[in-house]
Amino acid sequence: MPRRRTLSLIAPLILALSASSSDSATSLVVDHIDIPQVDYEPAIYYDEGDPLPHLDFARIDWKRIVAKRHRRVVLESDYVLVEILPEMGRVYSLIDKRTGHDPLWKNDIVRPGGANNPTGWWLWIGGIEYTLPGYEHGTTFAIPWTWKILENRPEQVSMSMATTEPLTGLIHRVKLTVHRGSAALESQIRIHNPGADTVQFAHWVNPMWVPGGENELTDNTEFIIPTKSILIADRWQKNLGPSPQVWSESPLRYIRGWKAGDIMADGLTAGYYSAYSHDAEEGVVRVFDPVLNPGVDVWTYGFHPTGIPMGSGQPNKGYVEMWGGTSVLFPDETRPLPPGDSLEWTEWMYSYWGTKGMSAASQVGAIRGSLDDRSLNIALSPALEMPNVVIEVSVDGKVTVRDTTSLTPAKVLHRSYPIKDAESLDDISVEVRQGALQLLWFPITEENRRLE
Repeated sequence: MPRRRTLSLIAPLILALSASSSDSATSLVVDHIDIPQVDYEPAIYYDEGDPLPHLDFARIDWKRIVAKRHRRVVLESDYVLVEILPEMGRVYSLIDKRTGHDPLWKNDIVRPGGANNPTGWWLWIGGIEYTLPGYEHGTTFAIPWTWKILENRPEQVSMSMATTEPLTGLIHRVKLTVHRGSAALESQIRIHNPGADTVQFAHWVNPMWVPGGENELTDNTEFIIPTKSILIADRWQKNLGPSPQVWSESPLRYIRGWKAGDIMADGLTAGYYSAYSHDAEEGVVRVFDPVLNPGVDVWTYGFHPTGIPMGSGQPNKGYVEMWGGTSVLFPDETRPLPPGDSLEWTEWMYSYWGTKGMSAASQVGAIRGSLDDRSLNIALSPALEMPNVVIEVSVDGKVTVRDTTSLTPAKVLHRSYPIKDAESLDDISVEVRQGALQLLWFPITEENRRLE
């Protein structure tokens, strides 16, 4: 049986010291961007004693389109360009400069819709949203955020966004950083309770993903979640099947198996999840601490849906919302935050490509290992520039291959290592390290024993 090992997150400081050999500096720009939207804002109203904005849908002129001017902050490295709408607390674009593709869905004309949260509505704009205090899309999408530039140095650029959630009083801060030589967006998220009472809350990150460069899901998109089983709420079982389901056997691993609805991971075995377009050979991954963020909830409109809320009315195959949360069950489960306490973690999001899927990921990169009759084939799409990296293959606990190389996000690393008697081996694992620092580790499972 494969050995159990916990893949720990690597300290950002260590990565900053050892990762980049690039001569190109990062850059930061503050400007504005005009985004077309349905003119819904005149229909916003406030009830007496209620701090949340509500929306009178009957007052919206759906045919009136206006250009909404947003403050924009752009963080950029050699490999990624990140557009942020800081006054909305939202990442708008995560453009992979290697392909020119953005894995984040965007509406062509922004429009509101109803939602099961205390505001009663939500905004179909796209990107990544950071939500408190629970519910469907929370409340923080609808309230203003403050922001400031933190660093503008050749080695890294960073800014922060913050808001106070009105119902709980929790202070929500998101620091966004791009490092030189990195293809990833680094996010440090901090939830602080300044009050005198314990507060129940759930924080969910909602990236709206469309890997493949089409601003919609491609037909052979795979959802990669390190879990043994998934749960499906009663209301979605007609569309998605019974609950629970063994994830490795579920047709919901691919968008072709979906109708509208959502699923939840019943626990995680590692701190990442991903969507991968096998049509375009491109994916996007979120890497995080699974102890602090044990929840994954996945929503899609289904395979080849109709009625995707594009503001223009144009057809679209939709996106996948792969929510990551501080609670397991979405959207009702919460956790306590005592007075004066904070919850803080760092996570990463980046595009990867040319791997035919994914076996494991960390902030260093995404890797896939496949075993055929004669060899172990590895494809590693790095998210960082790193010299002097060692790849070790172990069989039955003994290192049989040791290979030294350097990593760069500019190139996918492909390796093929001979493995004898592959079909009879029960314990094959791959480790990627730099010195004593483990960067990636994963076992070769039955799913990897054949090339797809």
